[in-house]
Amino acid sequence: MHNFSWLNNLVRSTALVCALSAAPAFAQLATKTTTTAIVPLNTDQFDYDYVVPKNPAHMPLYNMLRDARLLEKMKEFLSPIRLPERITLRLVGCDGVLNAYFFKDEVKICYEYFEYIQKYTAKAERFGLTPKDAMVGPVVEVFLHEVGHAVVQLLDVPYFGRQEDTADYFATYVLLQFAKDDARRLILGTSLLAGNEAMEAQSTAPELRLLADTHSLPAQRYFNRWCMAYGADPELFGDAIQLGMVPQHRAKGCRYEWLTNEFAFKTLIAPYIDQKLKEKLLAQHWFTFESAEAAARMSKPSPSVPEGEKKPAANR
Repeated sequence: MHNFSWLNNLVRSTALVCALSAAPAFAQLATKTTTTAIVPLNTDQFDYDYVVPKNPAHMPLYNMLRDARLLEKMKEFLSPIRLPERITLRLVGCDGVLNAYFFKDEVKICYEYFEYIQKYTAKAERFGLTPKDAMVGPVVEVFLHEVGHAVVQLLDVPYFGRQEDTADYFATYVLLQFAKDDARRLILGTSLLAGNEAMEAQSTAPELRLLADTHSLPAQRYFNRWCMAYGADPELFGDAIQLGMVPQHRAKGCRYEWLTNEFAFKTLIAPYIDQKLKEKLLAQHWFTFESAEAAARMSKPSPSVPEGEKKPAANR
């Protein structure tokens, strides 16, 4: 049976922690007929559903996720966001497909995606993170990424570029709002998995269909996250330059990249977050990591995929 006790250490990951201003009670949202309607915005707009998996091999995972109350926690974490309609956080089997996505009124995370995180997380301590600690970042990030999609779509938040990149920046921005030690652990944990994805994808020339995908290439997503982290705190993430996590030519503009994303979040997203409820959540202790101190300064780049293991591509 899989050991999923690490989920009990899952933190209160929510897109609210960085909000600075109270949300309006109503918003003007464009309708399909191009007219404008006044739609009430409410907090606590998330429901949850653990769908019994069709694949018997997923039953231990299903039971452990329910016992850890993962979705109940995510519902609470996200409750300060004011939205015009309800969203269901749903765990579901996806017939062998590694996926996570937001569509209409639900965020779906496949059991296969959790299997993917567990399988390809380092089995020994890396950069001060135990295997359990290293799983927290990817789990928090996948929820924040998909909720980022929900927020920009339901609130008609304007953005340039591809929405997948916007969701990436949304998730990374929120990860970096936690206490410094926790933010470093979250970025490192997410990057240990993402670094493997990037190295695997870059081992051969990308196919044209991948260049046309709505997602940036894995290596681009990896470097974008590290640039955001370095720009947010050049001291906390200063070792990233030395190790090539942020190339020198990119690092020169990372502070600017961070500030532009920070300005966008505070301008476009923060007004839809309940300030009082956010403050209440911030007063709680959200993370319990096994490592007693902040994740150690990195001594070498993220590892490549272990020899003999070829990861399937995750679509999210």
